[in-house]
Amino acid sequence: MHDSFQGAKEMEQTRIGRVYGDSVMEIRFRTAFDQDIQVGELLVIEDGKGPRKYLVRILDVEYGADSDEDGWTEREAGTAVQRDRLAEDFDPNSMRDRLYRVGVCFPLGYIEDGSFKKAKSIPQHFSSIRRAGPEDYGFLRSLMGDVEIGKLRSGDRIVDFPVGISGAFMPYHVGVFATTGMGKSNLMKGLALSCMRSRRYGFLLFDPHGEYYDGGEANKKGLRHSPMATEALCVYSSRRLEGSYNSIHVSSFEIEIPDLANLYEFTGAQLECLQTAQYRYGENWLNELLHRDVKTVVKDLQDRFHEGSVNVIKRRLDTIFQFDLITSDPKLSITKGVISALHAGKVVLVDTSNMFEAEELLISTVLTRAIFEHHKALYSEKEKFEKLPPLLIAMEEAQRVLSQAKGTVFSQLAREGRKFRIGLCAISQQPKLINEEILSQFNTLFIMGLADKRDRDILRNSAKQDISMLDNEIQMLMPGEVLIASPFTPFAIPAKVHLFEDYVSEVEKTSGNVSKPISKKADSRFF
Repeated sequence: MHDSFQGAKEMEQTRIGRVYGDSVMEIRFRTAFDQDIQVGELLVIEDGKGPRKYLVRILDVEYGADSDEDGWTEREAGTAVQRDRLAEDFDPNSMRDRLYRVGVCFPLGYIEDGSFKKAKSIPQHFSSIRRAGPEDYGFLRSLMGDVEIGKLRSGDRIVDFPVGISGAFMPYHVGVFATTGMGKSNLMKGLALSCMRSRRYGFLLFDPHGEYYDGGEANKKGLRHSPMATEALCVYSSRRLEGSYNSIHVSSFEIEIPDLANLYEFTGAQLECLQTAQYRYGENWLNELLHRDVKTVVKDLQDRFHEGSVNVIKRRLDTIFQFDLITSDPKLSITKGVISALHAGKVVLVDTSNMFEAEELLISTVLTRAIFEHHKALYSEKEKFEKLPPLLIAMEEAQRVLSQAKGTVFSQLAREGRKFRIGLCAISQQPKLINEEILSQFNTLFIMGLADKRDRDILRNSAKQDISMLDNEIQMLMPGEVLIASPFTPFAIPAKVHLFEDYVSEVEKTSGNVSKPISKKADSRFF
């Protein structure tokens, strides 16, 4: 008897209101005037007719008042203002029986017998509504995947329920979109740490800002501080780091014409000249073209091209080879080592933070194309291909290479990568600058705070899930808060991303390991 009374008392404490309208696409409920309800909260309606539970999301919060007099609340506000001027007390609690709030909700669906279904009906009149707890989200548990990023969020309340994505779906492409300061880098570090814990997926992360390895700032941690860094993290860098890392080099034999076209604008005649030189000189064409004088090249190409075109090409090659990143020795290239590490389920961090943009793009393009072509080559060998782990290649400032539908390996990867178990992770502040056709290929979107309405509109139109009702919620997102829109979940999941420093500490406790940064001895060996 006592237990049932206690249970009823707890239910009474969690009940926050009663439903009174409106339709199958919009449900309204009334709550007390001092009840703190928030846009984005996930609430449960206990249907008075049976065990069915409706799950709803608050889209807006409104004022309400019981009064037969039009404009009563406005006049009372005026009275309060007058009392403020006279330094007199005004107590809104004196009217609490006449004031209330209204929650305007969108029905996400209903739960019955442990299964979630889309709502095609409405709950009974005056059904009670309450805040949801972890037990209400049991149907989501199998959909949250094995790559954790944070905890479920209801408004700004954190629910003790892990949220993530399935690594198996990473080849279906991931978009991470937010304005500066909203937590993109923190999210990506958490994603990488979860992949390191799993060891079932390869994750290649290009870092142009130098913030992933050691945190980039005082009091921040980076991937080197994770408990499993020694076994599950491979680092390549063109700058000196405190720890074990490999220097970045790619072979001139690996650079293709599309890689150069990704760096420079070439005329039709110049592109044809490059193609002819590749055919004439063979696999060492780039070195031959670089070291032969202009007149010799023109003669070797049978006087088909003007000296001016050859001069332009050679000047651009001179610029590329001034980079200390290009080697004529194929054995020194990091490409094979990167692919090997990814296939071993490791996180590969390529720190390009001290490079010029052209250098950075060249390295990322060559590595991405090498991985893509390697998987394509294995596609016909079914037994070998099926053993490949899903891979994710994360590209910061993705709008630089995804502004056009064709022409780069990244756009090709967006269109074809899932077939070959390779996903592209586009990280950008400006989704409006990404080609719409390419953007439509991204199945999972991590949407953080976006101030630009055009950016929000573009994501709403490209998302594989209906997020048209969530514009208010997206505008109100605080740093570290995210909406995960994916066709693999029944609705967009609100989450609070783990603060990376806290996540590292949590992983240390659960794994029983002590966080040890990678050895401070620099290592420039290659796989």
